[in-house]
Amino acid sequence: MNKEINMLKISGYNDFKCTANKCKFTCCEGWDINIDKDTYEKWEKNEKDSNYLLNGVKTKECNGKEEYFINKETFEKCPFLDCEGLCNIVKSHGEVYLSKTCHSFPRIKNDFEIKSEFSLSCACPEVIEILDKIEEKILMEPEGRSNKEELLELKIRETLIDIVSEEEFSLDERLLIGFDMLLNILEDESYTSEESLLEELEKYSDNEYRKELAYVYNEIELNRVDSLVEINSLFLDIVENYREVSNLRDILENLSNFAKEANVESLSEKWEDYKEQFKEFDGILEKCIISKIYSNCISDDMEDMTLSFQLIILEYLLTRYATFLKYCINDKKIQSEEVKDHILIFSRIIGNNVEGILDFLNDGFEESILEMGYLCFITLF
Repeated sequence: MNKEINMLKISGYNDFKCTANKCKFTCCEGWDINIDKDTYEKWEKNEKDSNYLLNGVKTKECNGKEEYFINKETFEKCPFLDCEGLCNIVKSHGEVYLSKTCHSFPRIKNDFEIKSEFSLSCACPEVIEILDKIEEKILMEPEGRSNKEELLELKIRETLIDIVSEEEFSLDERLLIGFDMLLNILEDESYTSEESLLEELEKYSDNEYRKELAYVYNEIELNRVDSLVEINSLFLDIVENYREVSNLRDILENLSNFAKEANVESLSEKWEDYKEQFKEFDGILEKCIISKIYSNCISDDMEDMTLSFQLIILEYLLTRYATFLKYCINDKKIQSEEVKDHILIFSRIIGNNVEGILDFLNDGFEESILEMGYLCFITLF
């Protein structure tokens, strides 16, 4: 007998509407756009426009398989985009001719045994605006009857979201506690049994235990200047290849040039006041982080789940640092629009380029998963 598939949608999902050419951050630029096989074959069979369509496609070898992508460099605009920011494929053939990636973005669908989840990507400015307007906690809401969570990976995700939502701790502490939990589960082979894993989740659900962890983190002696030098270097390395993306260029060029010339020791004197001001944006940052956890932390492979959450933390840290640079340049109050722009930029740079970022971490740290001490070093200063 077939099981009924439950449908769940993240808060605000039904409110999304694309602004097309009115969007200042077109999604048709700055990332490698995949073409699914069905779309490729449809374009191939189009007698009239086959050459035109296929000239816009390139093939790449990915994990031993041939895959199709829009024929452009990562930083370039899609060749099918017209001068007014509209898609020539949609204008000529309708949305049915779009690839699944183009048709669905920023919507994300994840299928599980007895349910499908629909969420939204923070790489779209409209999604960030939708999340910002939601006054309640971000939830994955059932369309109809909902069953209790059965999959272990989703129970882990549930605990992770509970940790990140706990306002008794700073946002920095919550992220580190969540990462600590995933790291422990990954590294301890005894958690292969369901019973021991559930006991571990129960332990991390206890606020008293969380307080013990937060105390340990905050007792680590950190040199603020050293931490700022490290995050400054990380920022410059990660944004380097995206300074050529036209709709990110103005922001990233300005910040990068300032970061390269900055006297970090002098900037460190502004950090304490900045951090106090930045707390004003914990709400929107938490909503975006939880939205990303729902979308990305879903693997039954603990290494994949840990890496997914680590990248979410990196997006947050780089958003915070980019906003600090802007704060130092302007020497005035932080603007909400700037924070949202930085959330979007790093959601794209990291979230849309996972393979490249993991290669970068492997090259720089010899491991794609960062050590807990290093993460504290670039987070808690």
